[in-house]
Amino acid sequence: MQLPIRLCIVVSLGALSAAGSRARCQPPAPAPATPAVAWGTIDPLPADTGRTLCRVAVPPVSGRLDLPAGFPQISAARAPTLDGLVDLPVEVSADGSRVEVLAGAAVTGPVTIETLEGSAQFADGRIGLSALDAKVNGSRAKLESHPGNHRIGFWTDPADSVAWTFTATRWGRYEVRLTYSNAGPPGAGVEVDVAGRRLAGRLASTGSWYRYVTLSLGAVLVERAGELPVRVRCTEPVGGAFMNLKAVVLMPACEGDPPVQGDDGVVLLHASDATVRGTMLRWEPAEKKQTLGYWVRPGDAAEWEFTVARPGTFAVEVLQGCGPGQGGSEMGLSLDPGGLSAAEVTFVVEETGGFQDFRVREVGRMTIPTAGRHLLRVQPRAIARQAACDIRQVRLVPLEP
Repeated sequence: MQLPIRLCIVVSLGALSAAGSRARCQPPAPAPATPAVAWGTIDPLPADTGRTLCRVAVPPVSGRLDLPAGFPQISAARAPTLDGLVDLPVEVSADGSRVEVLAGAAVTGPVTIETLEGSAQFADGRIGLSALDAKVNGSRAKLESHPGNHRIGFWTDPADSVAWTFTATRWGRYEVRLTYSNAGPPGAGVEVDVAGRRLAGRLASTGSWYRYVTLSLGAVLVERAGELPVRVRCTEPVGGAFMNLKAVVLMPACEGDPPVQGDDGVVLLHASDATVRGTMLRWEPAEKKQTLGYWVRPGDAAEWEFTVARPGTFAVEVLQGCGPGQGGSEMGLSLDPGGLSAAEVTFVVEETGGFQDFRVREVGRMTIPTAGRHLLRVQPRAIARQAACDIRQVRLVPLEP
């Protein structure tokens, strides 16, 4: 950069105002009172995390997790099952007084619920665009607004469209996710245009105008920070009405390809293959950079999900750069945080003469006990000056048995 089963639910609480589609990172705030639910407890975390941890002590026989009255608008719900991570339907009454997550019996672990009132950007970089402050272009579609259930409905004219203009704090690749309901037949064509990049898909029937699901349309590259126009339109109508649209969410996505252990046993985690979790950190693709830069927020992190065929103990090498007078930050590298193979290495950033003057440093060792998929997360523990460092790559080099 250049300086100037015990089931848990993680609930992501969005912005609670609709002051317009402009970037708003959630500030720290005291946790609200814990609401009472028959199946367990809901334990809110500070608002800047965008999440609330809920614990299910008695899973309902019906598989439906009822949420308390006044619960904010849900933009997505997902959970792990034996078949992998899946999105869960959410049923909301028209007036928002009844909210249920259809977890079913197949859920094997934590359920993540993301909620969104007004459009907002979260500390992990997620951008949520709410129906509450969308601009509707057309003659039929309109906002239907109730507490906890804001949606664009009456979308019977396929010529109508819905748009937002948001101020993004960084460029990068994002997964585009659409939250909608459709009681009509399946197959309608939908298109989401993000700053001129178009992604298309087809809607399923959700069985009810009050049952919402999330559709992933793929990833799109946002090439610059700043004004970000987003538009949703119908490309092929089926039936009498298009959909109820609740939200469009842009989730930080892998900038390249998930790494795989090489034939020599080395795991190369290049900056170009990271997923950025934050609002300022970004992949800088310029030829002279090829780095993760703008590491000015302690909350920003980079993650790599990678696959290992031959586990073991590895030396951890970091290709790091840091400008004059900017050294001293403490960085943490966490392997599979919260998992059975969790491990951590920390190091203090050294000045190298410039942020793009990279030097290889061996900063510690990690043991990966099992083959398969793993995750490495790099995040500042403390930033000493204006920016922590630039990191071009991390290498896990196998050690002799």
